[in-house]
Amino acid sequence: MATPTPMKHAPSQQGRTPSQLVAAATPPVSTPFSNPAHAAFSPRGPKSSPQQVKKSPATSVMLGQTSMGAFNFDSPSTAAAMGALGIGGGFDMGLDNVAVGGLDSLGAALGGEDDKLKRLDTILKLLSEKTGLVSEAGLERLAQRIGLELLSEEQTTPGGRKTRTLAIAGSAIALDIVLDNNIVQSTSLTYHGNASSVSRHMDAASRILLQDLQLLPHQSPLTKSLANFASNFERLAVLDKLSISPGLDCHEALAGIYASLERLHEWDLSKLRQDPAMATKPDDYLNAVAMCAQHGVPVMHARGKVGLALQYWKELRFVPPPSDTLAGFAEKHEKVWSMLVGCAPIENLGLPPVRVSENWISKNIVKDDASIGPGRIALDWQEPENVSLPQSDDNKDAGMDLLQPDLSTTRVPRVMFTVAFDPPVALPQNDWSRLYMYANVNPPNIELSHRGSPPTYDSLLFPIPSGVRVDPSEPRAISRERRVRVYTEDQKPVISQHHNTLFIYKPIYSQVVSEMAFSHPRQLVDMLPLLRQYAFLSTLLENSFGSKTSDSLSTTQTEDPSQGTKLHTPKSQTTTTKDQLAGFMGKAESGKRADMTSEQKTSMDVILWVHPLPHLQIVFPMGNATANITLKVLEGGTVEVVDDNILAQDEDGTNKGKKRAITKENLGRALEHMEDLCKWVEWIRTRLSE
Repeated sequence: MATPTPMKHAPSQQGRTPSQLVAAATPPVSTPFSNPAHAAFSPRGPKSSPQQVKKSPATSVMLGQTSMGAFNFDSPSTAAAMGALGIGGGFDMGLDNVAVGGLDSLGAALGGEDDKLKRLDTILKLLSEKTGLVSEAGLERLAQRIGLELLSEEQTTPGGRKTRTLAIAGSAIALDIVLDNNIVQSTSLTYHGNASSVSRHMDAASRILLQDLQLLPHQSPLTKSLANFASNFERLAVLDKLSISPGLDCHEALAGIYASLERLHEWDLSKLRQDPAMATKPDDYLNAVAMCAQHGVPVMHARGKVGLALQYWKELRFVPPPSDTLAGFAEKHEKVWSMLVGCAPIENLGLPPVRVSENWISKNIVKDDASIGPGRIALDWQEPENVSLPQSDDNKDAGMDLLQPDLSTTRVPRVMFTVAFDPPVALPQNDWSRLYMYANVNPPNIELSHRGSPPTYDSLLFPIPSGVRVDPSEPRAISRERRVRVYTEDQKPVISQHHNTLFIYKPIYSQVVSEMAFSHPRQLVDMLPLLRQYAFLSTLLENSFGSKTSDSLSTTQTEDPSQGTKLHTPKSQTTTTKDQLAGFMGKAESGKRADMTSEQKTSMDVILWVHPLPHLQIVFPMGNATANITLKVLEGGTVEVVDDNILAQDEDGTNKGKKRAITKENLGRALEHMEDLCKWVEWIRTRLSE
């Protein structure tokens, strides 16, 4: 065995000298198949089979043999055995007509080439998701993977400590990171383009990148992940790499959309302030109303996300924080639904290219058109001109020819706008297709579950536990426990133990939308009512059956009046027994009274269906009877109570007694404010129980 020779440390370990800075500005990316000698064995290369490998010049050079004699066997016994089998010196085995028992089943087990490539893609995806830890070496590897230039320089502080500055540069952006013993001290993001609309947002982006890299209090450098920084910086790097000079600046394109949406948002706020009911409301409340009921709130580099986002929904939208301290807490912890706008290369024909403009909507915002009718408005959207690239060899691959209305052609960038939904939205298949129609793009192929059928809405919101086999054609019941704080009429807190059960009669085949292409911000605004509808529905279900609840482990009794017996059903997270569903329907009709103890116990049962739009039927005990309320979740996230048995009316149609002041509209607005079925049920019980 040869004695290993000493090896110099990698540049990231010993540091670069000034003479190395220029020569080693961009370290070469080394992968298992970047070596030409290894390329022949790449699982994706055209020379994957042994017959092809032995003819590869790279393989021949690697093995020190000619291409005709890639494999030689020096052992006489081996040569004799191979000669008896008819195997030549060139390793052409000639087994085409030889049947070997057991190999057929082995081949079936190994699968075909497509299965192997699929498994390889999965492995590569898992490896790519591992970004490593915050360190000099980790940042160098990230810059190599993104494909940006990197320079490293060492400095000495006045105190004598040595620090290192990493400069990661693209065509229009540059990020300087100062590290002291692999701990990030500061960052500086600069923009070298000509658009002032981009420059004024660079400080906000730099602060987010610094937060992603700096250690939190009591956090060890051994646990500081690069994941958040990589996600944010890659978003900037993609825009930088897709830009074409001269002609297209993707940073400027997104800044133009932001300017137009911000103009629309300011118009929304001015209209809200003119409403007498909103005159005394704080700015935070008006901003929440504009976000969840108007045209959304555009933000640039906010809430830990670098880039342009259109916020359209949030938790507790009608309950603004009462103090600055709580406002800061809510900014970090309250969930906000957003659409992240970016750019991507055009891969399919027919998708419109990006356009650069700050005038996607006119200065007046609305059209002056009397034909629209009184009380109605129409936004005055504009159609900016396409970006025209100069005809040159530099952009022949980055551009494409577009036919103009006058039948002439112009060179446009092969880049499109994209929108990513944060968080991804689960929609029934009909509404999922409709969302793509708003963007005027074809929906992708329907994703299938491992059972071979599309996933159901309930399985996307509440995944089926591992090892539990569920037939999608059967009803599903999800049972959960939750402790709810209730305030009595004299404002004393009482804990109510809720046993909540969600029933789904029929499978609601659904899809998740995470990203799609679009061509005009008008399309994003058109999506808002549908997105808000399912954002609010998911919030209601999450609060009553999601992370705020726990598994039901005890045994419960339900009465089946048709049989006159009690059914003992174990409370579990997921059940599909038809007996439990029948028990629920029997209980809803029987109107049995639930026992109330010092710690109240409440059973709340909910039926969900979504055709033609989301409906919820809520059944719960109230006084001597059982309340039964059916409501719709409309587009825009508003609630309409369509049926109930608790608002009893006099013969003249008016409510009587305690229920006189409560209407269906009151019930709907109360649920919109609480965003919680459990709290809403208790609110009804404390106000309407006889």
